[in-house]
Amino acid sequence: MPFSRSRWESARLVALASLVVGGLTLAWVYACDWNNLYGDGQAHLAIARKLADAPPGASWRDRYIQLGSPWLPLPHALAAPLAAFDTLWRTGLAGSFVSLAAFAIAAAFLFDLVADLTESKLAATIAWLTFALNPSLLYVQTTPLTEPLLLATLLGSVWHGRDWMRRGERSALIAFALWTLLAVLTRYEGWALLPAGLGVVALRSPRRGWARMSDIALWSGIAGAGVAYWLWHNWFIYGRPLEFLDGPYSARGYFARHQDELSHLSFVVGRPLYAGMVWAATVVICATPVTILFGGAGLAQGVAAALWRRRCGSPDALTLALTLPPPLFTGYSLYSGNIQIYPLFLNNRYGLVALPALAVGAGLSAAFLQRRFPARHPWLAAGLGLACLGQSLWLLRDGVYQLAVFQEAYRAQFALIGRERRALAQFLRAEVGQAQVALFAGDLSSVIARSGLNYAQIVHEGSPSWGALDSAIPPTVTWLVIGRGDALEMKLRQRPTGYEAFSTAWVSEQGTFTVLRRNP
Repeated sequence: MPFSRSRWESARLVALASLVVGGLTLAWVYACDWNNLYGDGQAHLAIARKLADAPPGASWRDRYIQLGSPWLPLPHALAAPLAAFDTLWRTGLAGSFVSLAAFAIAAAFLFDLVADLTESKLAATIAWLTFALNPSLLYVQTTPLTEPLLLATLLGSVWHGRDWMRRGERSALIAFALWTLLAVLTRYEGWALLPAGLGVVALRSPRRGWARMSDIALWSGIAGAGVAYWLWHNWFIYGRPLEFLDGPYSARGYFARHQDELSHLSFVVGRPLYAGMVWAATVVICATPVTILFGGAGLAQGVAAALWRRRCGSPDALTLALTLPPPLFTGYSLYSGNIQIYPLFLNNRYGLVALPALAVGAGLSAAFLQRRFPARHPWLAAGLGLACLGQSLWLLRDGVYQLAVFQEAYRAQFALIGRERRALAQFLRAEVGQAQVALFAGDLSSVIARSGLNYAQIVHEGSPSWGALDSAIPPTVTWLVIGRGDALEMKLRQRPTGYEAFSTAWVSEQGTFTVLRRNP
């Protein structure tokens, strides 16, 4: 599937158009100060900033361990150079720019993939409109969340997988493996591409015998290196290779710590019917009804055609198959209790992982209708295009307020904990200055960014001196910021040496946060 000049021009125009659409959306959302509402997005930026904002004399290990666990490292590594700029970090734009670029890359891959799959630019355009005008994705690509980067690496992997199936060259196989590796290092849904890609390589390798085994080994060695690296990373920092799976900051650990608030979500665990219903509702919320209708019909038609013609191992069928493992993996993760989703209220954005498959399906539907009604080509193009545009305009008729992916983050700003954090940030901005502060940073990413603090002046859980707080508070620490029940409060209950030199300077309205200041 090598690029001709015309295909290169088309892909470049699609990427540019996507940048314009995504960039205008980002400009509007940023002007409303809505691009950095998600706590997860703020935490991603905190990790990126800590990679760049280390105290003087910090070793490479001190910097490296800021990657932490359980979030995979690629989004943070890409955002780190931008997060080094104070304004880009504090406003969230360091992550937003990464998401915007990923959005444009994903759209270009999708357009060219469908154009090659259907041999129809109309079908490719409908697929692009389905993807690029999706209201939920348009909002999420303005945030520092990692879903847009996953979509880019997923579609890059599928595109290069098809390219290799068509050409059979080793260079194409390596590119397929590298894009899969990027997906593996972005989000855990990308790990589902490993068995799927391995099956594709084993089935479609043009070589025989040991040469085929070498193809399998080459692809597996490159793509699987991401999993091996992440197991090593967790062992190196925490002494446990599976820390990301069941550690205190994993999805399981978070659910265990908030069991009282989230216990109503456990009804799906071990129950495939309920898990499937919740997952389907989440996909519908994100993908929109028109996309579900056209995309689902196109995927069904593609699967039926492959079965009818007994071509399940063809490049076309396997291309469709490669888009499905990540959404299926998400459904299984919900069933197994590794993630929690509450449609309309919690983690609605997880449904976006199904959008590439549905967008490809929408392109297949357009191609089918184009073949079925060749004389009505202009009307068909206009109708499908207006359907994609119309659903977006209808869902955005009152702005992003109608979107579940926006409401989830927006509501949190007005919840009690959101108000308490804003009040804490205001106090720290007014009082602390450049003095050294000790705090547990895990739940205070937004507070640190808004308060004017830098990680270089903070003793936090990623600092070399954090462990010393069990026995003594360093004399350089002037302020202690304590959250109710957090790790710093646990340490201070042991009354370390120097604790008596501090007195209460501020307490939040509900007592969630307490700030102690060293006595003059």
